[in-house]
Amino acid sequence: MPFLPSLLNRFAPIGSLWRDRDFMRVFQANTLSVLGTAVTQMALPLTAVQLLHASASDMGVLAACQLLPFVLGLPAGVWIDRSRKRRLAIGFDLFAALGLALVPIGFAAGLLSLPLLWLVGAMVSTNEAIGGSALQVFITNLVGRERLVLANSKLSAAASASMVIGPALAAALVALVGAPLAITADAASFLVSAWLIWRIRSDEAVNTDAQRASVLAEVWEGLRLIWRTPMLRGLVWVVAVWIPLNDSFKALYVLHAARNLQLDASDIALINALGAIGGLVGAALAHRMERRLGIRGTLVCGVILGGCGYALYALPSAHMAHANWAAGLALMVMDCGAAMYVVNYLSLRQAVTPDALLGRMVTSMRFLTIALAPLGTILIGHAGDAFGLVPIFAGIGATCVLLGFAAWRWLPSAVPSTSPH
Repeated sequence: MPFLPSLLNRFAPIGSLWRDRDFMRVFQANTLSVLGTAVTQMALPLTAVQLLHASASDMGVLAACQLLPFVLGLPAGVWIDRSRKRRLAIGFDLFAALGLALVPIGFAAGLLSLPLLWLVGAMVSTNEAIGGSALQVFITNLVGRERLVLANSKLSAAASASMVIGPALAAALVALVGAPLAITADAASFLVSAWLIWRIRSDEAVNTDAQRASVLAEVWEGLRLIWRTPMLRGLVWVVAVWIPLNDSFKALYVLHAARNLQLDASDIALINALGAIGGLVGAALAHRMERRLGIRGTLVCGVILGGCGYALYALPSAHMAHANWAAGLALMVMDCGAAMYVVNYLSLRQAVTPDALLGRMVTSMRFLTIALAPLGTILIGHAGDAFGLVPIFAGIGATCVLLGFAAWRWLPSAVPSTSPH
């Protein structure tokens, strides 16, 4: 991908983000790490299901471990606002690479276990909770608020494109070296991501005034910002319901595909690729729909469409012809809606927040929206063991559709535009 910046520099119009070298380094880093994550998205659940015989409850615990860093990282917002965001992003990319390396090392040493996978999931999520939050703030400062939706759309589209390629890569690696060793590719992607972000040379201001207040006072300031901002307060309720539903689905859909639909690694690669195509379409539509429906309306449409995708995943069965394609089309609908929702959600919350509070806003929003999610994923996992996965997927879908209609009432109608005019 090193040729990409020079190629886009040549053909992109003057002023385009494609001509911004520093944004392109972030773009490449994000794309590569997502490509590696596509491997782990298949290989980690397959390691748990095939080698360690995990149940739905075990997969629910894995999802909970991946959410815990967001709950415990509330003070990290102060750290982010006081620090250089680029350095934090680099450091936690390296931390994620170390965590992922534990899987092939544990497999080779005969120490592979479910608790080890839970630890790895927590380490990788810690990178997202702190390093990812720092990178979000850094991107806001790098591109400016007026280009936030454009930047997030480009990043989301590239991530979805990587997820189209990633499943084929994952299937090939799993077939070649096995699921645990395939995760090495994701560890390598985080190392390259750290190197690309290290190469960014843009000046970065640090909020020195924030260092005069206590950490507790600054944490409280971030929480108070959300309470006093109607849009952020409304988003908390929407996202707090979405996250446990979405993460429970992600924890269980591979288990359902492997055991109930009797799909192999190549079939799971197919459904992941189709889902990624849906995400690519959703990311491409996010900016266009935002100009037509507004950022609030597009977010709501994304939630409803994602809910339809969850429900559709409950329909295929092992006796159905082309169950792999049916499951993949369900993921396509779900990921299309999720991309529309995520792009506009990230842009919206950044657009209504002052620069000095961006770090605390991100971690406070994550804390408030994820605080109960680990318990939710564990309960949904247990429900999957008790009642079966098909009714669970149908229930997740119906709840998300209702959530979308409720969001239309909860979220304020007056939304600042983030599109350039």
